[in-house]
Amino acid sequence: MVHSRREGSGTCSHRNSVRTPETAHAPLRTHSICMVSDFFYPNMGGVESHIYQLSQCLIERGHKVIIVTHAYRDRKGIRYLTNGLKVYYLPLQVMYNQSTATTLLHSLPLLRYIFVRERVSVVHSHSSFSAMAHDALFHAKTLGLHTVFTDHSLFGFADVSSVLTNKLLTVSLCDTNHIICVSYTSKENTVLRAALDPQIVSVIPNAVDPTDFTPDLQKEKTNKITIVVVSRLVYRKGVDLLGGIIHELCQKYPELHFLIGGEGPKRIILEEVRERYQLHDRVRLLGALEHHQVRDVLVEGEIFLNTSLTEAFCMAIVEAASCGLQVVTTRVGGIPEVLPDNFIILCEPSVRSLCTGLEKAIHQLRAGTLPNPETIHNTVKTFYTWRNVAERTERVYDRVSKETVLPMNERLERLVNHCGGVTGLIFALFVIISFLFLVFLRWTTPDYLIDVAVDASGPNAAWPQHNCRKKPRKKLTMKK
Repeated sequence: MVHSRREGSGTCSHRNSVRTPETAHAPLRTHSICMVSDFFYPNMGGVESHIYQLSQCLIERGHKVIIVTHAYRDRKGIRYLTNGLKVYYLPLQVMYNQSTATTLLHSLPLLRYIFVRERVSVVHSHSSFSAMAHDALFHAKTLGLHTVFTDHSLFGFADVSSVLTNKLLTVSLCDTNHIICVSYTSKENTVLRAALDPQIVSVIPNAVDPTDFTPDLQKEKTNKITIVVVSRLVYRKGVDLLGGIIHELCQKYPELHFLIGGEGPKRIILEEVRERYQLHDRVRLLGALEHHQVRDVLVEGEIFLNTSLTEAFCMAIVEAASCGLQVVTTRVGGIPEVLPDNFIILCEPSVRSLCTGLEKAIHQLRAGTLPNPETIHNTVKTFYTWRNVAERTERVYDRVSKETVLPMNERLERLVNHCGGVTGLIFALFVIISFLFLVFLRWTTPDYLIDVAVDASGPNAAWPQHNCRKKPRKKLTMKK
């Protein structure tokens, strides 16, 4: 067993996790929650940050939380993060873009062992792109556990990839207890894609830790204008648009510089643009960033650019606004819901429209009419807080814990009726095979033979907590 500590980077980390009447209240009941996704640290992104911060706040509120993800290179087995957050890095084969391969059966022995060992009561899966998340939902229902799913993405309805993913989502969510979306646009999209009852879908947005993302009030004013981009360099993030914007604006504004953080297969496009137009001194490619580096990169600029082609919420623009930057972004998905109009310039997803939006921000910056960075920060930090997200998610857990998990016959009937004759019958067969496999596993290794893990978080936690202020007071008294 390997242990490691990661110092908290969120509102609910150890440095300010003391519970007060103003920030937290005792939950109606405590839950043993298993967060599952292919996307978690050391990988970086919005889903990873969401899972970590939400888990820390749920631990603060007295719940037991564990995380299950796949192994990342030499990071395998069990690791411990801040405040006793236990992470299982499973040795499963990665297929594409950090998502594991799936057969809906091969992960059952591992997941069943973890669920029993940790006495899990709620399985909370994240991201439509994660095969492990769908596997966990599938097996949790077979084991009779309550299930929750958070959708972080938007999908279309026309291309082959979207059609296949939407069909998988329909199968996966038809008998899931509750679904969470990060914006109202995302809710509409998910309800349509998976043919869901809107009553079982809640909207709980992402959040940002305002103590991690603060403006640099000591920054010196210069004639240089820096546009910051922090994003995965993939197609859906609009990197192709970014290549056209760099060339056009750098020709027009000699004082303009681009600072780009992130890694991905589309990086080659930006390197080609920089090489072709000899912009090495004006376009910096920083590569992959650690979470603690993002704020230092953001405060180097005055304008934040987001070129996404699809977004359910977009954490990056909230983090940028919290650092006091003027945001220029595409008008796609749930982005128009995120920030007030005076903090954001919305554009169509095209090179011309984004260039127009950036020029507007540049002219406002020169004229001194942009909102003050400190004013932006003080406003944004009141919009989205992780403690509020945790409280609302906790209510979802309280709700689903009172519901009945569908018995086998009703689950098979719902699959056939909800997913269609062909697809429903195919996955009903998988359910039957999975159940028989579970019976075999319970026969070879009964539940009572599986060792119960020592709780690292929750009401019976053996992990030393960092949120106790009594110890420093005792030390001061002894010194006196």
